[in-house]
Amino acid sequence: MEKVISLIVAVAIATATISCKKPVDPHAGHQMDGQQPSGASLYQFHDLFTDQNGKTMMLHQLQGKYVVLAMFYATCTAICPRIAAEMLRLERSLSASQRAKTRFVMISFDHERDNSAALQKFISKMKLTDSFTLLSGKPDTIREVAAALGISYKKIEDASKPGEYEFSHSSMFTLLSPKGEIALQHAGLSVNVETFSSKIGK
Repeated sequence: MEKVISLIVAVAIATATISCKKPVDPHAGHQMDGQQPSGASLYQFHDLFTDQNGKTMMLHQLQGKYVVLAMFYATCTAICPRIAAEMLRLERSLSASQRAKTRFVMISFDHERDNSAALQKFISKMKLTDSFTLLSGKPDTIREVAAALGISYKKIEDASKPGEYEFSHSSMFTLLSPKGEIALQHAGLSVNVETFSSKIGK
């Protein structure tokens, strides 16, 4: 647990939350390109996630690949589709050799609704490629990963519709090294594809 706490302290970044119904980008142009990796690996987390195919996995199973990571939820109608579209744009910008060594991972905030079927539906809607892995997990697991990545989120209940809710959340794109260390982060809704691709081995 000490390693998890040190990871959170080392990489947590204060970010404002934005509503998925209002695609405002308060971080436009704000990149953390100069930040040095903390040396702590996200693969220290050993909690289980479930992917879009109903298979359980741990983050360390991604070891050996570069990972472009973001958080989202499948019923989001504005911010999250833009996040997915930016990840697709980044994937298309990579060379064939870079694509072969890169995975794109999206972790859901919404453990109640985002089961495998919901994740598959989002994949179909956004026309995501086989390079994408969508994951859901237990609330404590999601909170720990979000804190480690510096991502803020909050569940907002709809007072007029009992049982209905959405999430207010920040937008963060993270590049993990093959060892799971944070190599680069960008806060906002538009990725500088050149900066990200330059960090991925040719």
